[in-house]
Amino acid sequence: MERRNFLTATVLSIGGLALGCDDRLKIDNQVIEVQNKLKKKKDKYNSTDLPKFRLRILTSGPKHHFFGYYGTSPWCKDESKMVGIASDFQDHLPEPGDTAAIGLIDPNSGSFREVARTSAWNLQQGAMLHWNPLNPNQEIIYNDQVENKLVSVRLNIQTGKKVLLPRTISAVAKKGKYALSLTYGRLGRMRKVVGYAGTLDPYPNEAHPKNDGVFAIDLQTNKTKLIVSIAEVFDFAVKDYPVLADRHIWFNHTDICPSGKKFLFLARSRNENNKIDSAMFTANMDGSDLKMMIPFGSSVSHFGWRNDDEIAATLEDPSDKKTKHFLFSLHKKESSIIGENFIVDDGHCTFSPNGRWMATDRTEDGSRSTSLWLYDMELDKGVMLANLAVPEYKYLHSNTRCDFHPRWNPSGNKICFDAIDTATNTRQMHVVELL
Repeated sequence: MERRNFLTATVLSIGGLALGCDDRLKIDNQVIEVQNKLKKKKDKYNSTDLPKFRLRILTSGPKHHFFGYYGTSPWCKDESKMVGIASDFQDHLPEPGDTAAIGLIDPNSGSFREVARTSAWNLQQGAMLHWNPLNPNQEIIYNDQVENKLVSVRLNIQTGKKVLLPRTISAVAKKGKYALSLTYGRLGRMRKVVGYAGTLDPYPNEAHPKNDGVFAIDLQTNKTKLIVSIAEVFDFAVKDYPVLADRHIWFNHTDICPSGKKFLFLARSRNENNKIDSAMFTANMDGSDLKMMIPFGSSVSHFGWRNDDEIAATLEDPSDKKTKHFLFSLHKKESSIIGENFIVDDGHCTFSPNGRWMATDRTEDGSRSTSLWLYDMELDKGVMLANLAVPEYKYLHSNTRCDFHPRWNPSGNKICFDAIDTATNTRQMHVVELL
């Protein structure tokens, strides 16, 4: 008899001497409940009831093919084609004048057909490619520079017609009415890896400019409006975090909830050691109801909406100083750890369209590899989908790193990610299919 079962039997026999039948029934139920909890904990990461999967490299060299950032689908709505970027290099950041090709990718063969070029791109986020939800099978939106001005382009891939939008995009609402915009010149000054070559910060001498921040773009009228300024966030947070008074702040990583009613973003600064210090904010799409969900000093890094109420975010656990994935609610103060002791460290977390599955990645320093993980939010179980070697350190950590940056297809049964193909030492798009 296992020790746990022996202890259970002992408790029941002792209880039977002193308690009546009703009390014994209560104890029986309590013991069964404890046993079920122990069994659930034991089986938590048993993947037998998780989906099988297959992995393939979608694109191929000699050029480098990648999508860029996480949480945005490279598939069009009917999944007949994908969009991505092709570049001639991956070993240094783009310099002024360097362009990359934007093209359509066959989801089956991986063939790439160029449809445009851009000079507003980087290795981490690409050109912020999106399919336009208002025309989700025929129109893409991407960032570019035209006559030394940063813009975004709405391109009809059937007709070739282009419409220029007055600002770059950083996120697009799934229902397509609005996009969000950040000032990539400021991003480039404060964190070069996510900026665009040859662009300038319009307010380089202002720590907390009142005319810069998150802008909204109406995709039907092309009108733009500043909805949350850096100065507003500074005023919101400085009382509780006075060190911000001496720091330049910038915004990064905008994301819009599924209904398009709210968005979130990171406000970032650098501390005395030049390390990034961030806070996560949410607001309505008009900028009202600004709230600080996660404060400065928490090491919050990445996030993703599960639904209109729940957000996953990676940050440091105060109890042990380890970075974990947490699940937050807009309407509750409490948060919970996702996949404790299984989903560990930082990662680019993104949810399947139905919110059941969370995909995230992880950098493995010891084995110099990057891995992809899937977590079932309903069964509270997970499985590792891929663990790929990284041939050189500069593609693991540095401005030329190749994070997986997972992103789902609309059907929720495929995950695309960028990784180094070690056979050719090129950056290529990979796809995991859940079976």
